[in-house]
Amino acid sequence: MLAKAIFFFFLAGFTLPSFSQTYFNESGKQILYSEYEDMILNRAYFGIPADEKGNMKLVHRMPVGITDSKMIYEKLGLQQEFSAGQPLIVIYYPGKDELNSTGLGNTPSGLKKSVKTVARYAKNHDAVPPLYIYKNPHGLEKYQGIQDWKADPDQLFEKLFFPYTYPSGSFVVISPKGNFRGILGEYPLSQIDVALKKL
Repeated sequence: MLAKAIFFFFLAGFTLPSFSQTYFNESGKQILYSEYEDMILNRAYFGIPADEKGNMKLVHRMPVGITDSKMIYEKLGLQQEFSAGQPLIVIYYPGKDELNSTGLGNTPSGLKKSVKTVARYAKNHDAVPPLYIYKNPHGLEKYQGIQDWKADPDQLFEKLFFPYTYPSGSFVVISPKGNFRGILGEYPLSQIDVALKKL
C-alpha cells in the first residue's frame, strides 16, 4: 500500500490538493481535483506542471503519433537503417530516482535479463539495435559491463518525446514512416514488443 502511495505522488507531480492550484485535463480544460486524481490512479495519466503558478495538467502516459523520423535517423547517423525500413527502439533514462534505483530488476542478473529481452524484441521486429539514451547519467553505474548508455544528442528525445521527468524511465519506438508509440514512466518490458507490433 505504501508503494502505491509513493507511486501516486510520482504520477501526480508531487503535489497535494491546494485551493490555490488549478487542474487541467490533457486538452487544457479545467477539471476538479477529484477528476485529476481519478485519471492518475485509475487511467494512464501523469500530472505535470501546467504553468509557473503551480497549476497541474494531465498528460497521457502512452503517447502515439507522427514525428519527423527522417530527421531523427539522420541525427543519429542511421540513414541506411532508415532506408532499410528498420524501426528504432529508444530506452530513455531521466536520471536516478526511487523507482529506477531499487527493486529486483536492479540486480546485475535482472539488468542483463532486461537488456537481453529488449535486444530480442529488436531482432524479432528487424529493428535497429536498441538505443539506450540518458538525460542524466547518475545511477547508471549499475549497468557497467552490461549495457552502454549515450547522452541524448542535443536533447533530441527529451524535446520530442520526454519534456518532463517521468519516474523510472520511458521508451519510444519509431518507424521510418514517422509513426511512434511509447510509454512515459515505469513500464513492463513486454510493452516494447506490443508497441513495435502496433507501429
